[in-house]
Amino acid sequence: MATEKTDVVIVGVGAAGGILAAELGKAGMKVIGLERGPRLTTADFAPHDELRYFQRMDLRPNIKRTPITWRPNAGVRATPIPIQNYGSQAGGGTVHYGTLSWRFHEDDFRVRSHTIERYGASAIPADSSVADWPLTYADLEPFYDRAEYELGVSGKAGNLQGRKIEGGNIFEAPRHREYPLPALHADQSGLLFNEGAHKLGYHPFSSPRAILSQPYQDRPSCTYCGYCQSFGCHVGAKSSILVTKLPEADATGNFKLLTGTMCYHVNTDNSGRATGVSYYGPDGSDNTIEAEIVILAPFIYDNVRLLMISKTEKFPNGLANSSGQLGKHLTAHMMAKVFAAFDDRFVNIYMGPSAQKHTLDDFNADNFDHSGMNFMRGAQISISPADLEAGPIGTAMSLEPPPGTPRWGAAYRDFMAKYFTRYGTLVAQTENLPYADQTIDLDPNIRDQWGMPAPRLTYNWKRPNELARVEFLMQKMEGIGRAMGASKVWRGGLGPGAPGAHHEGGTRMGSDPKTSVVNRYSQTWDIPNLFLMGSSTHPTMAGFNPTLTIQALAFMTADAIVNRYKKSPGALA
Repeated sequence: MATEKTDVVIVGVGAAGGILAAELGKAGMKVIGLERGPRLTTADFAPHDELRYFQRMDLRPNIKRTPITWRPNAGVRATPIPIQNYGSQAGGGTVHYGTLSWRFHEDDFRVRSHTIERYGASAIPADSSVADWPLTYADLEPFYDRAEYELGVSGKAGNLQGRKIEGGNIFEAPRHREYPLPALHADQSGLLFNEGAHKLGYHPFSSPRAILSQPYQDRPSCTYCGYCQSFGCHVGAKSSILVTKLPEADATGNFKLLTGTMCYHVNTDNSGRATGVSYYGPDGSDNTIEAEIVILAPFIYDNVRLLMISKTEKFPNGLANSSGQLGKHLTAHMMAKVFAAFDDRFVNIYMGPSAQKHTLDDFNADNFDHSGMNFMRGAQISISPADLEAGPIGTAMSLEPPPGTPRWGAAYRDFMAKYFTRYGTLVAQTENLPYADQTIDLDPNIRDQWGMPAPRLTYNWKRPNELARVEFLMQKMEGIGRAMGASKVWRGGLGPGAPGAHHEGGTRMGSDPKTSVVNRYSQTWDIPNLFLMGSSTHPTMAGFNPTLTIQALAFMTADAIVNRYKKSPGALA
């Protein structure tokens, strides 16, 4: 067994881990990063290979070698999930993600107290475990700003220090300066969406994205090729961790990246302090890294799984789990869809960056009055490609024909031939509530290629609050589709209740060690030199994608480690 020693070991070098590697390396700390996949380069993404990156999902985990299972409730056996959306290479999901870079609203950080103040405690479903975050938007705002400027985000401010600006998101929380780059150019779908939304009195705007609209930091601007979601950027205009923070980490001379590795255990001593990690090398060898600080920053399943399989006599229910909250409060976005097709114009929605293109925030969070409604919270509504995928294969797989049109045969062929370039998809990314019985644990029946139990998700979004919210939003999207001038407007299917996009929860942060796993700095309450990064720490989810919040929290944690923990090791809370 080979053993290395270092100041910091980081498991998972993606949205959070890459930032920590760079920032801690700059502070003079020796850092070793473990990454399950390879480290690719910009050259690997040219020319576009739709078969490799979309159809075979080469940038995502192999579902046969690294299965994740799902069941709707604890009474049934879980089965493998057919698609996994997180990353499997250096840079993580930021290599292939759609680049949406949202700041959460102020009330997203205090959902429970805000809802009770405005509507009373009865507005919260009795079985929901919704909770406030242990920090505020104001606490995180400087780190949001830092992430936007250091990585490169394009957008248009709608709230500069309380001054509302049309053309931006007037519902956003106040920011102290503009985005570093102007918004990306509008395509036909965005123009149609804006026109229809304005007719209804709504406030559309260009979604903020980690794509360069102009040259920035020695990187070129976007070519509007359309191959963003599921693909790496062939020119480096996507502000992924691969092309932003990893080169910074390399430049410090303090960072070492080990690819093709699989961490299987977090090691602790008799006092309960973390001493490092054990991992399998690409040749199958068994290795150990001893470190003063251990940072777990993979996707949420592996964060939870590593803690569970690293249990000890001191922590028999999983490492850092004295609260009993490990693996609980799983949340995920449910993507309600309405299709809008046009007989009199081309839309060509697959052209240009393929994530949510234009958005309205009027029905997100608590931006509208919920009095008398039978649900809480909301969703951002966007114009998007079907399931956010680019290209003809993605469209053919994702575009659901209207009722009465078959999914095979001549009628389906004729429908696709006519509407392939003539449709848009309205998507409501719903803010589903956390529930304690929505969990991540270890599957007793299915193991991965290393013999480790697969993470098992127990989750069903189809609860009264969520179903009522979806119905409300479907009606709003149907209205927008008609206002856009679509000749056909119809709803997409809702699916079986499985978790959708942007999974969050499992190692909830909080102010009380009795009810949470980590504090506001993502430091475990039980083991002060063990930090858990990523969306697993989020107590609630917003209607927004979590990546920018993950990145802002990573900058916040790095700052706390360098300026407080490093000088006086111990709890930061």
